[in-house]
Amino acid sequence: MNLSEERTCQITGGVWLIGIGVLFATGWWWPGIMFVIGIATIVQGLMERRGWDSFQPGIWSLLIGVWAYYRFNVPMALVALGLGMIVVAIARPSVFSKPKPFTDNTLE
Repeated sequence: MNLSEERTCQITGGVWLIGIGVLFATGWWWPGIMFVIGIATIVQGLMERRGWDSFQPGIWSLLIGVWAYYRFNVPMALVALGLGMIVVAIARPSVFSKPKPFTDNTLE
């Protein structure tokens, strides 16, 4: 799905408006805003096909929101960090998965 920049901004804006609307309705501003940030970041990255570059900050925003929900509990921080490390190890593309660029070794 290759969308124009304008449509991508419209979709991301819609996600933000829905998220802010839910926060107004529930009054759950903190850490709810962290979940809105995380979801909007992931949606925008998927729409722009940026992959890992936008997925990672979205996941960290969600994990900070979970940590704040549990009142900044130290064991929850360790669980969030562990989950973050696992997601990084599984989801990040390997540096070695890209083919090497072509090099012309002939001399003229």
